[in-house]
Amino acid sequence: MKDILIQNGTVIDGIAKAAYKADVLIDKNKIVEITPNISEKSAKKVIDATDKYVTPGFIDIQNHSDSYWTIFDQPDQLSLVSQGITTIVMGNCGSSLAPIFNQEAIKTVQKWHSLTGVNVNWATFEEFCKALEQIKIGVNVASLIGHATLRRGLLGDQVRNITPGELKVMGKLLNQSLDEGALGLSLGLVYAHEVDSTQTELEELAKNLKRQDKYLSIHLRNEGAEILDAVDEALHIAQKCEIKLKISHLKVREKQNWHLFEHVMNKLENAFHQGSDVSYDAYPYSTSWSVLYTYLPRWAYEGGRDAILAKLSNQTERRKILDFLRNQQYDYNSMRVATAKDNPTLVGKTIGQIAENQGVSKEDAMLTVLAASKGQAIVFDRNVSTEQMELLISSPLAIVATDGAGYTHESADLVHPRCFGSMPKLLKLVREKKLLTWEQAIKKITSEPARLMGLKSRGVLKPEAFADVVVFDPATVLDLADYDQPYQIAKGITTTIVNGEIAYSEGEAKTQALAGEIIRR
Repeated sequence: MKDILIQNGTVIDGIAKAAYKADVLIDKNKIVEITPNISEKSAKKVIDATDKYVTPGFIDIQNHSDSYWTIFDQPDQLSLVSQGITTIVMGNCGSSLAPIFNQEAIKTVQKWHSLTGVNVNWATFEEFCKALEQIKIGVNVASLIGHATLRRGLLGDQVRNITPGELKVMGKLLNQSLDEGALGLSLGLVYAHEVDSTQTELEELAKNLKRQDKYLSIHLRNEGAEILDAVDEALHIAQKCEIKLKISHLKVREKQNWHLFEHVMNKLENAFHQGSDVSYDAYPYSTSWSVLYTYLPRWAYEGGRDAILAKLSNQTERRKILDFLRNQQYDYNSMRVATAKDNPTLVGKTIGQIAENQGVSKEDAMLTVLAASKGQAIVFDRNVSTEQMELLISSPLAIVATDGAGYTHESADLVHPRCFGSMPKLLKLVREKKLLTWEQAIKKITSEPARLMGLKSRGVLKPEAFADVVVFDPATVLDLADYDQPYQIAKGITTTIVNGEIAYSEGEAKTQALAGEIIRR
């Protein structure tokens, strides 16, 4: 007798074949049969999927459960499994939790999470994986290697070019991590410790990926007025090194730049049609979740947090920063503080409200928030066109991801609702706006990210594949999380199975199966 039978459902296998009626039989951690009319007597547990879709578990290829530290603090990752996510890829936007060869390297995550009380007892990527295996996790976990993690481990807060010798060390550490199972390399070119990276440095590191056919993930150097140059830079690196490219959370920020959207898409589509393996991920929201210091001029945050605070306290440099900000067109009334280190009274307020309360300009208020939070502030910013967001997720080049983290319990901070609702919101858009077929939408969150990751037995429903499975009701699936109450579980995801264990069941007490595995490739 097998373990689980999912009966009477409509199967969407993740490969974009037309949906079909079939039962799915699971034994241990594998799918053993997909066919109509499997006897109930075949399995110990039967799940009735009448009027529901049965699909592969969703893969979140752009995840930050590591940089927000919830992979350790909240390992059941309820906000993810409750929206059907069974596998996540961490180490994005230039920051990973390995390799950590000195105390400076781990500091790349402090823009997202305080390092107070954090204990790191690993150095290499393999040791990091073993540390994760010591805790039980609700989802499967894979990781990229962060460029800033490598770079900061060597330079600390120094602002200078990497030497040839240091670049060889970075390449050696990257190759060791790739050999130990990391999926590729990530860049976060907007952030303080990567903003001055040269083209030579980036190409020398990226070319190491070709040997194992692993991919490069890039947070573009600019998502606003200079986005076309940033896209060109990303495409040039990938084409020169002959590697797979994924652009992280693609969008065009700020209304005055939205006219560039068509040009961005033309560049990417032309590259794809000319043979480049290029894709991007996007989330189905028009509000970003952004590190506040990245709104400053680049020179103001070179060298990291201490350098930012020093410039803010220097009246001459503060005035120069204010002059820059006054020439921008940021919508401060929609820029809402989500996280402010040691200053919870700022959370939930917009920069505009803070300016009014303090009787200062909005630009001054932004700098006050940065100084009061010791440079560690994150904001919600409604800066993306809803129409363009829908076009982004509809493109054949798109993978849909959360760009969020897994949460189980509330904190004093606000989190982006995408942490709880990205996949249900995508499915709701399919139902209500017909942006994609059901088969196309499922492929974007299953087999397409699995292909980029180099995985053949996840992201699909077929015999011998891992039993990561989602059952959802296409008529009722719905995201409930919003910016005021983000910790809201979605509706309509009725069952999530991770490696053959029921990780989530709607309407019942959540299980504690915690059957996630560490994925090395």
